[in-house]
Amino acid sequence: MKDVRTVRLTNKVKCDYCSKIAEYDSRTGIGAWAYLCREHFEKYGIGLGLGKGQKIIYAEQKTD
Repeated sequence: MKDVRTVRLTNKVKCDYCSKIAEYDSRTGIGAWAYLCREHFEKYGIGLGLGKGQKIIYAEQKTD
C-alpha cells in the first residue's frame, strides 16, 4: 500500500508563507491547502495523512 503521508516532487517549491523551501503540502486550520516549511507546518498544518497533508520528498532525496 502506498504511504499517503509522503509525496514526491521533482521541482522545489517555496513555502506559501515565506521564501524557505517547502517541506510539506498540507491543509491548514482554515481549510486551505498550502506548501509549508517546517516552521509554518508546525504553526498552521493539521497533520499528515489522507485529507490532512503530506511530507514532501524531493527527487534527489533518498528514503529508507
